[in-house]
Amino acid sequence: MNELLDKALKLLSDVCNKSMLHVIDEDYIKVTLRVLHKKGVNLNSDKIEQWLVSDNWQPSPVKQVVSWAKSIKSGGRVQLKSKNTAPSEKEIWNRLNA
Repeated sequence: MNELLDKALKLLSDVCNKSMLHVIDEDYIKVTLRVLHKKGVNLNSDKIEQWLVSDNWQPSPVKQVVSWAKSIKSGGRVQLKSKNTAPSEKEIWNRLNA
């Protein structure tokens, strides 16, 4: 797995609710996946799913994350639910490179 993707998934596990995603969690994940895609990281949905399951994420959040990853990878769009509270792509990129 790509080192940056691994680091991003660890970050998401630290900041998101693994049992039930809240709006803030959803937006954080979507922005993170968009940043990774823009930076050329392969959003391999199978590997993402395996990683999340092995890190004890519940089935519903895993399904959502994988769906967003597939959409972004294929050039689709994911809509943020609360743009006012969502992190910026720059913030996410800085956290991934800290």
